[in-house]
Amino acid sequence: MPRIAIDGMKFYYQQTGSGPDVVLLHGVSGNMAIWPLINLMPALAADFRVTAYDMRGHGYSDTPPAGYTSADMAGDLVKIQRALGLGPMYVLGHSFGGVVAHHAAVLYPQAIAGLILSDPYYPGLRRLETAVGTWTGWLEYKEQANRAGLEVTEENWFDVGQLFKQTADLTPDRYEMFRKELGLATMDRLKRLAATTCGDDVKAVAGLTEERIRSVRQPAVALYGEQSPFLATCEYLVENLANCRRVLVPDAKHRAHEENPAVYVSLVCEILRGMAGIPQSRSVEGAA
Repeated sequence: MPRIAIDGMKFYYQQTGSGPDVVLLHGVSGNMAIWPLINLMPALAADFRVTAYDMRGHGYSDTPPAGYTSADMAGDLVKIQRALGLGPMYVLGHSFGGVVAHHAAVLYPQAIAGLILSDPYYPGLRRLETAVGTWTGWLEYKEQANRAGLEVTEENWFDVGQLFKQTADLTPDRYEMFRKELGLATMDRLKRLAATTCGDDVKAVAGLTEERIRSVRQPAVALYGEQSPFLATCEYLVENLANCRRVLVPDAKHRAHEENPAVYVSLVCEILRGMAGIPQSRSVEGAA
């Protein structure tokens, strides 16, 4: 299993292909396995050198007790870039991974060639998202969490630290409900993060203010599910970044890469080829 040591921490990564560098970032409580599972890494490898890694506290990477803000993880990204000898990167980040990618573009502009912001929600733009409770997937999410023994409300949906703590404090009966509802792997991931500052850190603006969000000049695509709960953020990015366009994934909500993987992969390949000036090899459906 390939690992690279950064500041005393070991990060698990995979790399394939050759060409301009693309880096893929997962969201909180996920891991890099999703990218080969949906065939994104092999699809991109025809034109790019593709690197994916487990962010700190996730997958096979180490779990430090602190350091989970978008600024911290942007630092990890650029240190991994340097350690692996990557050139300027096209970075795709899903959810909090998108916030990390955006923050890297602010703090280390020379390192970032372009961005695909896949359904991120920004602590610094929280004022925009006032209607999450009306999201079509909200009731399903809340009912699933409640069946698992967790209390999720419209007021605390953003408090992932509370979710981690509730998971760690489950009674044996509730633990069994959680395991049946969401699976043992999910249970283990949440319990692991409960012992860290991740829950509080991912809520922190950490310097990525509205002004700094708007400062990015690299080419960017706001790639959101057409039924995402965060479309207000999508519109903000398109309207306020100097070089950003919107692409919507049909029949998808927040996790478009899992909900409509074939179209998602096709769109990402088209977007990155366009950013890198590589001729398109096939047509793509679903752009908006």
